[in-house]
Amino acid sequence: MPHFLIAEDHSVVRMGVIMLIREMYPTADIAEAETFDDVIRMLPRQRYDVLLLDIHMPGGDNIQMIDATRLRQPDIAILVFSSYDELLYAPGYLKAGADGYLSKKSQPEEMRTAIQKMLNGEKYISTPVQDMLLNDLRRPARGNGNGRKAAVLSDRETEVMNLLIKGATAKEIKLALNIQHSTVSTYKNRIFEKLKVSNVIELAHKIRISSSPSSNT
Repeated sequence: MPHFLIAEDHSVVRMGVIMLIREMYPTADIAEAETFDDVIRMLPRQRYDVLLLDIHMPGGDNIQMIDATRLRQPDIAILVFSSYDELLYAPGYLKAGADGYLSKKSQPEEMRTAIQKMLNGEKYISTPVQDMLLNDLRRPARGNGNGRKAAVLSDRETEVMNLLIKGATAKEIKLALNIQHSTVSTYKNRIFEKLKVSNVIELAHKIRISSSPSSNT
């Protein structure tokens, strides 16, 4: 009997995921967490096979969620489940140790495939993310300027971006991430350059657009 932990702060989304899992595994044990703090409390109490993790939830919304989970259950399969743009966010979370990244815009069949792979000890990334990563590997270190450059942010750049979108000041980002003020500016400039925006308002708008039509995160 597989054991699942669904970490998602929207009850309607949790309900839909539970229904899909029940169709696949009628006897599955399914636990629910509305905040990442709940996840941290629950992990030491029971072993889970798969964690479906919404990265934008109370107590979370940062890449350290992966390390915090692994610290408590090293062998758990972590499937990030989010409406955040997978081309932008998947590489960072996969690099941090997640076993898969699934967009909330995905069709039910794709979700079934991702869950099956998690239980089989395999990784899961969508075809668009696979294509992007392969193209990035094939691209010469010094490109000639032809073709679209993949806008892949580093783990730290993603954290800075999330704080910027929330309206954090440079000082607040410096304290939150324990970095120098000049480093905050460097990351901010890199983010703007990679995502082709000129200010935080444009950045927030671009991220919201990339996550539509779904408003659940």
